[in-house]
Amino acid sequence: MYDPFAEEERKTRRERLRFWRNLSRVGDFYAWLIGTVVLFALLALLFSMFSFVRQSVTVFLKTLLGGIQ
Repeated sequence: MYDPFAEEERKTRRERLRFWRNLSRVGDFYAWLIGTVVLFALLALLFSMFSFVRQSVTVFLKTLLGGIQ
């Protein structure tokens, strides 16, 4: 027996499910985007740290060797 109310309920449920799936896809996209930006920011900080340490070690060794002589 055909029940128009049940059919309308199923249609509403499908639309609601489709909405949440689309929202999930948008959330995944923004998560990837933000993750990529954070990764590049961390890599920039890492290279900056290596540069700072290299310069500090160079200055320290020059100072140490200059003090010994």
